[in-house]
Amino acid sequence: MRRLFIALVTVAVAGSLAAVAFAEGSDPTARATFMSNIKVNGAKATMTVKYRCAKVTGAHLWVSAKQSKSGLSAARLMKEGSSRTSAAWWDTHREPISCDGAFHTAMFTIDRIEKGTKGQLKGGTAWVQFCITTGTTEANTNLLLSKSGWVHVE
Repeated sequence: MRRLFIALVTVAVAGSLAAVAFAEGSDPTARATFMSNIKVNGAKATMTVKYRCAKVTGAHLWVSAKQSKSGLSAARLMKEGSSRTSAAWWDTHREPISCDGAFHTAMFTIDRIEKGTKGQLKGGTAWVQFCITTGTTEANTNLLLSKSGWVHVE
């Protein structure tokens, strides 16, 4: 009985960790690790990410942070299109990204400058999406890396 309980707990913990952070994309060598909390300073926030992507030209970055009204983690923010129902949603498409096969550690800024963003990030947690793509239109966009996870906001 005890072994069954331990096995069930192990499966439940592994499943919950998988739901908290995941990475996907077409570049099998691409990796990203969130290295810092999100640090809010007025209408801008920064976070540090260590990343790697294969050597490509024309790579683009999108970083997004969504938060519930309470600032607590909410599973609904992990769903596609949840920015509409979030209390705060900050992002950027303007940050430069270097895809040369090497690891890089960089600080990225997110804010409310781009259309559709809203609210004020506050202490708590935010669902962060860190995506690297190539292409110039929706039809020819290739997702190299998509890393998502809960990040502490301070």
